[in-house]
Amino acid sequence: MKRTKKWFAVLLALAMVLGMSMTAFATEAGTDPAPAGNKPVAGDTAEAAVSNVEAGATVTAYRIVEPTYNDKGFTGYKLAEGVKLANMLEPTSDEITGIAANKTLLGTLQSETLSAPESAAGLTTYTADLGAGYWVVIVEGSKIQEVYNPMLVGIYYSVEGSGDNNTLVNGTVDANSNWSLNSTPAYAKSEQPTIDKQIVDSDGNPSGNDAAIGDTVKFQIDTQIPSYSKSYTEVMVKITDQMGKGLTLADPANLVVTVGGQKVEAGADTFSYKAADDKKSFEISFASAYALAHSGEKVVVTYDAVLGEDAGLNFDPNENTAKLEYTNDPSGETNEIEDKTYTYTFGIDANLFGSDGSSWNKFTEELLKTGEVRKIILDSGEEAETTTLPGAEFTLTRADGKTYTAVSDENGYLSFTGLDAGSYTLQETKAPEGYTLNDAKIPVEITATYNENGTLNSYTIKVNNKNTSTYTATYDTEDKGRVDNIDCTPEHENDWSDVSDTHEIKNTKLSALPSTGGIGTTIFTVAGCLIMIAAAGLFFASRRKSAVK
Repeated sequence: MKRTKKWFAVLLALAMVLGMSMTAFATEAGTDPAPAGNKPVAGDTAEAAVSNVEAGATVTAYRIVEPTYNDKGFTGYKLAEGVKLANMLEPTSDEITGIAANKTLLGTLQSETLSAPESAAGLTTYTADLGAGYWVVIVEGSKIQEVYNPMLVGIYYSVEGSGDNNTLVNGTVDANSNWSLNSTPAYAKSEQPTIDKQIVDSDGNPSGNDAAIGDTVKFQIDTQIPSYSKSYTEVMVKITDQMGKGLTLADPANLVVTVGGQKVEAGADTFSYKAADDKKSFEISFASAYALAHSGEKVVVTYDAVLGEDAGLNFDPNENTAKLEYTNDPSGETNEIEDKTYTYTFGIDANLFGSDGSSWNKFTEELLKTGEVRKIILDSGEEAETTTLPGAEFTLTRADGKTYTAVSDENGYLSFTGLDAGSYTLQETKAPEGYTLNDAKIPVEITATYNENGTLNSYTIKVNNKNTSTYTATYDTEDKGRVDNIDCTPEHENDWSDVSDTHEIKNTKLSALPSTGGIGTTIFTVAGCLIMIAAAGLFFASRRKSAVK
């Protein structure tokens, strides 16, 4: 029994020794400690990592709490010279943002630059070997889009006191996470503002629609004031909107601005509003103090614009570009983002893309006015025959009653422009001289499809319930707003002049009729003259007989 107790005591002692050894060599999960077994010294470092930062940024760490040492090793922490914290081991978010905003103080602190792999793109991780203590990390750069607020990374010894264990724990921080210090909520470390331009009440695609000339188009801009910490003392937040050809601000524009869901009026303490003299653009610039006070709040701008006579037709878009320009660095650097909408209006018997000189920019041929064969003189002086008929007047009536008029040109085409997609009725109202009126009511329908970014994918014009043609655009792979080619289905021959897919509206000549009653008058006149001659002859014959007696 005594021997058993002795062996149990030996095994227990071995277990305690083994357990103490494992504790001595263990480190926290996910850390990469410095080599153990050496006395802690001022040159000890561990890797600090800041993830989810844009490639191309400048990431700098400033030491605000540093370790103290003696001949025995690490003894504790102290504040860096010039730094003031109520509790150096539990700094608050306000204290950290205040330090980051103090450029003079930052210039006196020990600093280290974190680096990213040379091949890094998009969001990446920046690292550096830093000594023990607290480091304030600041992200800057003229080419970055996100707004970065100060971050805090800690490098610390896993065991305090003197001895031969200098294990340092790595410091990591995620730039896209929210964080708090000493139970005080802090700002999101980074945020990339967005801007979303939309067409209100658009059929199916808020980035692209069609409208008729003269129609009012309602637009909406959704964005936000970036989340600024107290390290930002002066900021610029500006919204601009530039309308391309065809679009101008309505009069009045009915412009409304809301911040955080509340309507805000222009003023010295809120924002300034300025519209260009030509009503092609406007600018909303928030006061710096207002932007800082409403940091992170949603901004919505709505306004009206009108599509005018200078609008591009068919695949020629009427663009509208909204931009957000904002401070994204406490030093004053700014960034700019934008979003576009595309408004289209259609034309029958019109060019596919305005005056563009590309080979695919053809003249569409949906409607053709024809009559009987007639002779014409060409520009060359030669004589030719044609059935095309100029001078016929037509009315195109939209389903809601709005009307458009056109007269067939010398080639017989009927050009209607500034139309939106929908149903129409076409009817001839006046025939050319010498021709009968064709009063048939012809249904016309325009349909369109749009790409995800709002650009026009295709449109079809159907006349008298038959497709004349479907036109489809191919866009540049990099510049998705630029047309590379336009195809027609079915394909036309001879520069799309084959009228097999063109709807012909025919007229016939009036018949030549004789003058009414002309011959009847002549007969009566001749008969009367004969009767008078006969009467005169009888009279003179009677007188002659009387004289002989």
